[in-house]
Amino acid sequence: MTRTAEPAELQAPRPENAEASPEFRGKLLWLKIGLAQELLNTAAQRFWTSPELARVFPCFLRELYSMVSCSVPLMRAAVERARELGEGDALAVKTAAYLEQHIVEEAHHDEWLLDDLAASGMDRAELLRRPPGANVAQLIGAQYCWIGHAHPAAVFGYLAVIEGNPPLEEHLNEIAAQTGYSPETFRCLRQHAADDVEHLKDLHATITQLPLRAEDETLIAMSALATVDGLVRLFEEMITKAGGAN
Repeated sequence: MTRTAEPAELQAPRPENAEASPEFRGKLLWLKIGLAQELLNTAAQRFWTSPELARVFPCFLRELYSMVSCSVPLMRAAVERARELGEGDALAVKTAAYLEQHIVEEAHHDEWLLDDLAASGMDRAELLRRPPGANVAQLIGAQYCWIGHAHPAAVFGYLAVIEGNPPLEEHLNEIAAQTGYSPETFRCLRQHAADDVEHLKDLHATITQLPLRAEDETLIAMSALATVDGLVRLFEEMITKAGGAN
């Protein structure tokens, strides 16, 4: 058989060791995260289209509050560990710089969400007493393990997944109509719908420019996949509670 000529862009000479460059690794990492997100999107779609969504929606809100309340302390732990690694670790320096800014952006969101849930009729004291469920604890615990025993940049995988699909205003309107929850329940979620698109752009730009070694790229990808797995299990558990499992 005659070999078909390759497109011109594939024929162009590549820089030596292009695959080993941090820029290449950053782009490859983001591609892997995007592919993993598709698994999460499938599970989330099953949940949001469940005919029992109104009944199980309070469970979603409680789990969401657990995750939101864990996220800023998690980032603070990553910053502390990055500072311990010091100026000689370029990836740690970049990690701390990004997280310090992102902590400011995410500060008090757990309090806003708690106010929204209380306004919807949920018991504030019960929400504060309730420990995170096993799925959330396992998901967050994995990040603490990697921060302390591998590298704090692992948290980029977690952030890329949980912020990788910002809520849309029209989707929130549909959920409100279907569940019957008051507009006050969605104030924090609507704020995320407005802010997270820009946050995601910043996160993408940061990840694709990180000074990654092969082992760093592998670690962040593993963190992202573990986060997807944890969220998929969380959605599947709620789907089962909703009676929507196939």
